[in-house]
Amino acid sequence: MFYAVDEVQRRRGRAPHELAMINLVLFNLLIGVVLLAGSMAEPDSLLARLKWPAVAVPLAASLAVMVYTWLRARRAAEQDAWFAAAHWRLTAGRWRVLLIAYAVSAAVVSLAFFGGDGDTAALAARIADLPPAMQEMERHKAASQDMGAAIWARIGVVPLLLTVMALIMLESGALYQAGRGEVPDALAERLPPPPDLTGYADPVARDAALGSTDGT
Repeated sequence: MFYAVDEVQRRRGRAPHELAMINLVLFNLLIGVVLLAGSMAEPDSLLARLKWPAVAVPLAASLAVMVYTWLRARRAAEQDAWFAAAHWRLTAGRWRVLLIAYAVSAAVVSLAFFGGDGDTAALAARIADLPPAMQEMERHKAASQDMGAAIWARIGVVPLLLTVMALIMLESGALYQAGRGEVPDALAERLPPPPDLTGYADPVARDAALGSTDGT
């Protein structure tokens, strides 16, 4: 539904979606890229050693944005105009989907820890006293474990990236809706507008009604 809200209210309605786009594009895509790059890095490389700190920083920033959005949506429901409050609530509700994606990806990526540890020096020390044939078997075994760990890590990124891309599309659409003075019908049913704010099926009908009210 479209509502007769001024440009100030539309700008306030766009704010949560703009923040969400920053979170999704800047922080969450970075998490996926780091996980993918880390799964392809050599076990003793700098990237492999710094992979988890590099994931933790954008993850912490993303969680901070989510917490702020939830708190801001609660405050908006009490203090802000209905249109802005509705859009804050819309974005806040979508973060639950991203949290589920985090949990699924973490569960899959954790399977990688059951593979090899990637410590070639420790492996060499462990097999030093074995016959050459046994040493070669252990090296093949460690290599296959490392490959399995990398595969699980790459699979684990998929749910996160798919969810992030879907949310980017949804938030882009919501940003466009807020700029046109629109609130999704399902949200308007759960969070009804004030009685003096009439909804219209399209912006043409809204503008026509406003024009007739103004005597034009």
